[in-house]
Amino acid sequence: MSPDVRNSSHALLVMVHGSPRATANADMLQVLDLIRGRDVYPIVVAGFMECNEPDIPTAIAQCVADGATAVTAVPYFLHTGKHVAQDLPALLEAARNRYTHVVFRLGAYLGRSSELTDILEARIRESLEGCEQSP
Repeated sequence: MSPDVRNSSHALLVMVHGSPRATANADMLQVLDLIRGRDVYPIVVAGFMECNEPDIPTAIAQCVADGATAVTAVPYFLHTGKHVAQDLPALLEAARNRYTHVVFRLGAYLGRSSELTDILEARIRESLEGCEQSP
């Protein structure tokens, strides 16, 4: 059963790689705005692994400063590279040690989501349909 986060001091931390390209970050920030608009989590913050601010430790500190007593951290990553396998869990472990009064949960990264597989399949169909219509 999922915890009721609407009436709590529960934060959602979306952990993102980050990009020096502003447009790449803008797309992800729009996703966060959509999540905020659903009014499920009272605190929604992005933390960047590289290239951007706030970095993940600073984003965690922001969640705690905003009153979070629980933080669900979700990696906005497609693959289980070094960041997902090692760096992000290590950052959360450091946060657990620093903020002992806060519960930290690490969600699954996006890559294995069946919904993403469905989207990939739809994109393939769309590209094939476009090829059939070309002269």
